[in-house]
Amino acid sequence: MADPLAQFRKTPQTPAPGATTPPKDTDAYAAFGTKDKVFRLRIRRAMAPTRSPGYAYLLDVVYDGSFGTSFVLVYTFLMVLVRGKNLQALFFALENGMVDFIQEFDPDRWAKPTDETAPFIESIEVVVQESASSVSGAETKTDMQELLISA
Repeated sequence: MADPLAQFRKTPQTPAPGATTPPKDTDAYAAFGTKDKVFRLRIRRAMAPTRSPGYAYLLDVVYDGSFGTSFVLVYTFLMVLVRGKNLQALFFALENGMVDFIQEFDPDRWAKPTDETAPFIESIEVVVQESASSVSGAETKTDMQELLISA
């Protein structure tokens, strides 16, 4: 009996022997990428290891509203301060748990984007907290609003 779904099944494409495919994410700079179902947010900094905390540990997203220049991700064990421009779409996607990765612009890796309206991340700072109680106290000590205003 013939398989009625065989025409819809995809066969894995194997590269020709000796051929290599370049990674997709090195072609052009993208401040962030989205997917429908994401369990972890990959945080790619230019000169640091990539971190990948789970969305289950994300407590709050603090951002500057319509300005779109900075935001802070508050996790149970770390805080991430991101500065850039045109980040409004990123705020919406973060609030809905659809951001797969965010990445800091690296001039050694990509040409500077020419589109002035495209999202652009200038810097990502990560602060690892010793315990959950220090995260809740960090907002009063460093005042997150001052962090956003100084961005």
